[in-house]
Amino acid sequence: MPNVSVWMLRLSLFYLITGASIGSLLLINKAVLISYKLWALLPVHIELLIFGWIIQFTLGTAYWILPRLLISKDRGSELLANFMLLSLNAGILLVILSELFYSLSALALPGRILETLAVILFAGLHWKRIASYANH
Repeated sequence: MPNVSVWMLRLSLFYLITGASIGSLLLINKAVLISYKLWALLPVHIELLIFGWIIQFTLGTAYWILPRLLISKDRGSELLANFMLLSLNAGILLVILSELFYSLSALALPGRILETLAVILFAGLHWKRIASYANH
């Protein structure tokens, strides 16, 4: 399994545990009121589980499973793959910071741009891998 996939899967499981813990806290707070302020964590919970867990797990697994290039038998640029990993996680962290601290709300847009960039990089890395089999 390539290192990028290993790191994406490890990070996705970290985000799953963190997001599920926050979700559990929110459910407990719904049954037994701890504080109204805990509901401010709902957007963080959603970000962790959708982008941190589901999308990252899917991209990491697909990076590993999709066919390699026909001629070189590699997965494309490892540098771009690492940049995909970094931009996705930096975007997730920026969005979480923007949700937690009102003074940092301007970080949400750069965070979403980095997340989008990661998905575009993923598509670019895999386009040649898929197209090479279609033309064979």
